[in-house]
Amino acid sequence: MKKGYRKKNKNNVIILSGTKYLFIATVILFAVVFLLTRFTSTAKNNEEEELTTPVTSIITTAPKEEKVNIDNEWAMFLVNNQNPLPDNYDSIIETSLVYTSWREYYMDSRMAKYMTNMLEAAKADGITLEVVSAYRTIEYQQQNFDNSVQQRIDSGMTYDEAYADTAKEVAFPGKSEHNAGLSADIMSPEYTSMDDDGFKNTEAYAWLSEHAAEYGFILRYPEGKEDITGIIYEPWHYRFVGIYYANEIKESGLCLEEYFEEQGWLDENGKAIKMTGPVELPQEEPTVTTVPDAAQPTETRSEQKVSIIV
Repeated sequence: MKKGYRKKNKNNVIILSGTKYLFIATVILFAVVFLLTRFTSTAKNNEEEELTTPVTSIITTAPKEEKVNIDNEWAMFLVNNQNPLPDNYDSIIETSLVYTSWREYYMDSRMAKYMTNMLEAAKADGITLEVVSAYRTIEYQQQNFDNSVQQRIDSGMTYDEAYADTAKEVAFPGKSEHNAGLSADIMSPEYTSMDDDGFKNTEAYAWLSEHAAEYGFILRYPEGKEDITGIIYEPWHYRFVGIYYANEIKESGLCLEEYFEEQGWLDENGKAIKMTGPVELPQEEPTVTTVPDAAQPTETRSEQKVSIIV
């Protein structure tokens, strides 16, 4: 037998010589290195392919966000002590008749139909809503404020006390939403007193709470928000902001000032940096909900009662 090939031990078992053993070990080592190289190369190629995938192909596979359809965006602006109306507002606004009782009530022509539709819808549901105040000129608002101050003085307050107390219930001229033509005080035969907040217990209030947003209106001075709005809780005071924003605000549970702040539309002094409404006219007629016709109510109210509300 040649050296380096194979031999048998005493038990006749063939034992590989050192040369043959080395050869087999080398083959196995080559195989392991080859497989590791192939695996590493494949992983690297996959990683490079992943990194070089165009970003656009990833983006285009995501669902497209639907564009939000915001109606009457012109009406979404603040009117309060920090945000007065333009001095010439009375010469800018155009109004239309929305309600008739012992007198006629007008609101901004751009949203008047929303109010009349809401009144008719309530009527169709068996609810009578009465408008007791709507658009007021700045001159009329001044008379409102002065009369309210005088009434308090007559009841025993000093002028300073009467002025401060009036400011909680009656907005300053040019700073009242009624001057903007977008707000109305709405009550019903169920409850006609504005000396307290008893209107909130009526069926009319319940109907407005459920449906007002469908016509673009919000409860402008909610309960518990007095420190923010600067006005007492008024369950009868409704403000038009458009259907989209009315539903947004209703669902949020915020008052208008809080909603503006949440959206980042107020500066540190409470001055609105979003101001599109008072002097901007729409370019097309808004789409409004159609409802059955309703007869105009004939209830009357005293002018004195109207003179002490915002």
